[in-house]
Amino acid sequence: MIMTKTTMTLKLSCLFAAFFICITVFCFPVYAQSGSVHIIDDADVFSSSQEKQIKDKANEAAAKTGFNIVIMSSNDIGTPKTDAHVVEFCDDKYEELCGIETDGILFLINCDTKYDYISTSGACIEYFSDDRIESVLDYIWEDMKAENFGQAAEGFLSRVNYYYDKGRANNDLHTGEYIVSDKSGKSASRPRLIDSLQFIMFVIIFTAMVGSGVYSLNKKPYRIEKPGTRNYILNNSLVFDNKSDVYVGRHVHTTYSPRSSSSGSHRSGGGHHSSVHRSHSGGRHGGGGRHR
Repeated sequence: MIMTKTTMTLKLSCLFAAFFICITVFCFPVYAQSGSVHIIDDADVFSSSQEKQIKDKANEAAAKTGFNIVIMSSNDIGTPKTDAHVVEFCDDKYEELCGIETDGILFLINCDTKYDYISTSGACIEYFSDDRIESVLDYIWEDMKAENFGQAAEGFLSRVNYYYDKGRANNDLHTGEYIVSDKSGKSASRPRLIDSLQFIMFVIIFTAMVGSGVYSLNKKPYRIEKPGTRNYILNNSLVFDNKSDVYVGRHVHTTYSPRSSSSGSHRSGGGHHSSVHRSHSGGRHGGGGRHR
């Protein structure tokens, strides 16, 4: 059967369409939509000028990362006055402002029980592992103890940008990327260069597509006859003899092999691990806190 010109044109068109899809996925940046920003100073720890400066920097970070960013102070977290309730308070407040399972981070300056806390949601769970949250708290802790809360909030925002640039801690798919901006001011995550792994993947995918296209175009003229049993067995040469087995008994030999018990930390992945819990609404959150 001869392949028509229309069929060949259709298959070639599909092949080139797949090629351009691969080029788009591997080589062009995906621009992040700016996240929302909420600065809530219920405990009145920021001056008006500090609050404006913090909001400006938070807007820059949200535009760059696409994360929702919440910085809030509170002198009444409700009851009971426990660390567990602080976690619930932060998770619920984030979801109230930004929604469930959205990408974002909340920083609470707790002037009630003095247990300051960072709550993460969505992609931020992967960007801010347990160790990274501890590093953020280390970075701002001298200011927190000295009650320089404006500087602490700015330090927090600088760490948000820093760890976004470093890429995900738990699923490091974006390592080696940097941030570029287009003329409209939108930020994009774009690979510095197509690294060796991406290049190899691209070559394999493209080669497979080309090979599949060539095979589809040429499989009709070439037919391979499938071999049958007659190609390997001579007539009247295969004879089956009747045989039977007699069960005698069994012997089982057992050898003791001690297993070595694991010890050490229960935190899988070291610095790449994020402890995750669920809010009252069912949303997944990571996070960590510290007492002043």
